Amino acid sequence: MLQEQNRDVAKKLGTATLAMFTLPIISFYIGFYYLFSNQADPTMWSGGLAVLMANVVIAGYVISAFSEEEEEMSEEEKRMGANDAAGPRVGAFKQRTD
Repeated sequence: MLQEQNRDVAKKLGTATLAMFTLPIISFYIGFYYLFSNQADPTMWSGGLAVLMANVVIAGYVISAFSEEEEEMSEEEKRMGANDAAGPRVGAFKQRTD
């Protein structure tokens, strides 16, 4: 959470989690009391609406995750492998010290 990119991801995940919790419940009650109150089985129709809203939230999160911009690495970072510093270098990537 200390890096700016992590804050953006956490904000997006929090928003999607909140939407996933609230939108299906709200849409169920709106469907039950207002939209489908005249149908033969308003519970079924309202449940379908809630499922549809949950799928809309999931699809929106996936689309927003895939549309994020990737960070460009400099040639030096690409050559040195700046993002894999946590693991030990093995095999062909191991640097000799003798």
